[in-house]
Amino acid sequence: MKTSRRGFLQLSASSIIGYSALNSPLFSEIAEAATGFTGQIPICQHMTNSHSTQLTVLTNGYNPYAYKVYDTQGRPQAIQIWDHEIRKCYHQGIDKLYVSGLEPDNSYYLQVIDKDRGTVLDERKFKSLKLSSRPNVRFALVSCASDFFVTHARVMWDNLFAQKPDMIFLIGDAVYCDFRSPTTEDNIWRRYCETRSRLRHFRQPSLIPTLAVWDDHDYGRNNMCKTFKYKVSSKRTFDLFFGSRNTDGFKRTMGVGSQLTAFGHKFFFLDDRYYRDEGQSGGMMWGSEQQDQFLEKVSESSKPTWIFNGSQFFTSYHKQESFAKDYGKNFADLLTKLRKCDAPIAFGSGDVHFSEVCSVDPKYLGYRTYEYTSSAIHSINFPMQLVYKNPRREEFAWHHNFLIIDSTAGKNSIQVNARSINARNKVEFSHQAVIKRT
Repeated sequence: MKTSRRGFLQLSASSIIGYSALNSPLFSEIAEAATGFTGQIPICQHMTNSHSTQLTVLTNGYNPYAYKVYDTQGRPQAIQIWDHEIRKCYHQGIDKLYVSGLEPDNSYYLQVIDKDRGTVLDERKFKSLKLSSRPNVRFALVSCASDFFVTHARVMWDNLFAQKPDMIFLIGDAVYCDFRSPTTEDNIWRRYCETRSRLRHFRQPSLIPTLAVWDDHDYGRNNMCKTFKYKVSSKRTFDLFFGSRNTDGFKRTMGVGSQLTAFGHKFFFLDDRYYRDEGQSGGMMWGSEQQDQFLEKVSESSKPTWIFNGSQFFTSYHKQESFAKDYGKNFADLLTKLRKCDAPIAFGSGDVHFSEVCSVDPKYLGYRTYEYTSSAIHSINFPMQLVYKNPRREEFAWHHNFLIIDSTAGKNSIQVNARSINARNKVEFSHQAVIKRT
């Protein structure tokens, strides 16, 4: 998103439509309703299958935590800290945990323990996830989570967890590193820790596996590409907070990208920043090596496929980044190659601070498909349908929202039921489609 986001974020609350509403009596009531359990320590569950899970825990100071995992009968499970880091610039760090020996679709409990006193500081429930048990999945599609929208940062995650998705897919701007902050390695780390501390995503009583890929703000600076000065350090930070290591059903790809094979589907999370050329330069969105690797993987089978990217794919909105607008030649080449693949493909994107469903004409891939854009769960929002016209658009929502998508894999097809959920826990729009490769 080329302009407006960073500028708008620095305006006073009273001057921004939507932000002023956060302090209204209506949203005060919503915030009051968002009560119940609040975890003491921020924890996130990441890649999970039938026999293992990976978790991250935000640590406090230089006093290390101990951990224990047990099942509903009190039997202990194997757990290890496989990566961790704390930096001198800030008082919080991260522990990455790997739990093995789980049984399919069972419930477990993670305890965080004060290592010196032996007391339990926090406890969370989580489940293993049998990835091959069925051909359907419910996932939450989420982008643009500014932690400065305090009320909605509380309400929206409670609403999302109430939908009980199998997995949560964060597809960009899960952290606003450049909000009121000079861009330095230390400030990027600080903003990751602050965001992890503030969002209720990480303080729920029952955890939900979360996979993520970044966009510009969690990369480090608005609209940055491969020339970003701190890209290597930023990648390390993102991997620590959101990354998973390779395991059954999951493979890391290039940059912070990854591939999930589960529930009869393939899901590709593409890194749209680390290798990205400047827009309008005749270059590439994903870089040649990442694109080639992706095309090789997507061509390996006919499994129904979702492709996720921070920037939108098919739109050409003024002053908004997109694959089609900024990398037109590259995008046309990509579509030509995807047309030859056997897998039916759906597209997911974020970034633009409104949600929409856009129809993709059969002339591109040989069959009708759709791009599902989910944005923003809590950040700047405006009624942009009044400004941005799109003949492909079938549904639109500009209030704070996220998408809940039920996706069912069929023979050469994907059956999709998508719903946009707002801060009042109401459906902003629903959209049903069958994407069928003929």
